[in-house]
Amino acid sequence: MMKSIVPYIFVYISMLSSFRLSAQDQEPVERKADVSFQRQEYARAAALYENLLHTHYGKRHAAMLHQRLATSYRGFNQYGKAAYWYEQVLKDSSAVPADRLNYADMLKSLGKFAEAREQYLQYPDQQRVAMRIHGCDSAVLWQSLPVRATIVNVKGINSSSNDWGAVKYGRQLVFVSDSMRGDMWFVKGSRRRYYRTNTGFGKIYTAEDLPSGTGYVKDFSPRINNFPYHTGPLCFSANGDTAYVTVTDPQRRISFNKKEAPVYGVRHHDLVLFIKQRGQWQGPIPFPYNSQEYSTEHAVLNSAGNILYFTSDRPGGIGATDIWYCEKNVDNSWGTPQNCGSSINTADEEAFTVTAPGDRLFFASKGWPGMGGYDVFCTEGSKNHWSAPMNMHLPFNSPGDDFYYFEDGDGKGFFSSNREGGAGGDDIYSFSFPPAAPVIPVLAPLLRIPLQVDICTTSSLCVYLFNKTRGVGWCYVILPPYGEIEAKLEPDANYVLRLHYANRVDSVEFSTKDGVDSVYKKICR
Repeated sequence: MMKSIVPYIFVYISMLSSFRLSAQDQEPVERKADVSFQRQEYARAAALYENLLHTHYGKRHAAMLHQRLATSYRGFNQYGKAAYWYEQVLKDSSAVPADRLNYADMLKSLGKFAEAREQYLQYPDQQRVAMRIHGCDSAVLWQSLPVRATIVNVKGINSSSNDWGAVKYGRQLVFVSDSMRGDMWFVKGSRRRYYRTNTGFGKIYTAEDLPSGTGYVKDFSPRINNFPYHTGPLCFSANGDTAYVTVTDPQRRISFNKKEAPVYGVRHHDLVLFIKQRGQWQGPIPFPYNSQEYSTEHAVLNSAGNILYFTSDRPGGIGATDIWYCEKNVDNSWGTPQNCGSSINTADEEAFTVTAPGDRLFFASKGWPGMGGYDVFCTEGSKNHWSAPMNMHLPFNSPGDDFYYFEDGDGKGFFSSNREGGAGGDDIYSFSFPPAAPVIPVLAPLLRIPLQVDICTTSSLCVYLFNKTRGVGWCYVILPPYGEIEAKLEPDANYVLRLHYANRVDSVEFSTKDGVDSVYKKICR
């Protein structure tokens, strides 16, 4: 009898030991995942959390894992996976309104505009999502009316990684890539992997832009790329002797031994200058308004070279990141940064500025009505006086992120996008307009019919005037107790006024057809 019991005891002890070993093995995975998440190393964190899903630990902490998987995939633009996990998060009682907002954003970035709109309408703060809803409505119309332009994926320079931010420097095409290819020089002692996206660090490359295509891709400058983390994008002065380069702050000391502390998330971006002397780049020279408390990045000069525009999340802004400017003083120093104002900045993110002739500014925004994440917009003006931003529409914008629109003259240029069908993450696309087509795809309509709207309200109100015929609109903010909108309308067009209250959206439709010479509306609800 004892002989028959012993094998069972042995098996039981073996199973118990295996269970304990398994539990011990899972604890480090959980710990590694949490540390990576806290460091904002989202690609690494997502892989580790996926491994934990079907374990005993994963089943006990399912809600937390779903939330962190959703956040992680959103953190490196994996829209499909992020949408899936946000959908799971919303099934749990611990979900918060921000989860629904993020879920809607991911659906919009997948081109699921009707589903995204449905989720936005369930978000409690309708003023917060007013522009997003307008973007969903407009995207459907824009898809049926694409701009007449040809876009081509620049396969000669795009890789399976991220390639973006192309500008011209003489005959060279200069751009940012995290592919770490060719003769790129690694900075000794730098980290070789950026675990937020599980790629290399971005560096600046160059290739000749030839009529037959792009030439050999190589390191733009070992001196300019001599930073341990991200380098780029950059812009050049008109004569090409000065480069304004965005770099990840290399001076801030962050211990790699403190496992709970973020490594990348707290590093800000700085602007540094390089001067070309005798054919060699000299520098870096720090921009005087850098700070370890916020970022200063994505610089571009106006055509005269006396105004520098850049992106920053510095205090005093309107949204998450704003476009700012500095004016050059008589001694060639730069004046105090000023905000470009609410004509172009929103409560969300504006970035990736590029100037063009005619006092035009191209920028990417998540705040104005668009098709996806970042959309490209064009405005005219200077400093803090700008025309209403115009969405560049298809094919320049897509459900993904579209940004860094650069004109090369004669109706040609480049822009960057992570849209479906590319070679990797972000890709560089060339574009060209037909000879008779305008450079700005959306022409201003003939606005001659006066509109006056008187509004009574007990709280601040976002009012969106939308031209349904053209698919363009304008936003107005009305403060209590009374506000007025005055505008000029296009004849023979259909319009809608959308009033975004805190808990509902009211619409008033009207038309300027049949010889209407003026429009007046009074709304008191």
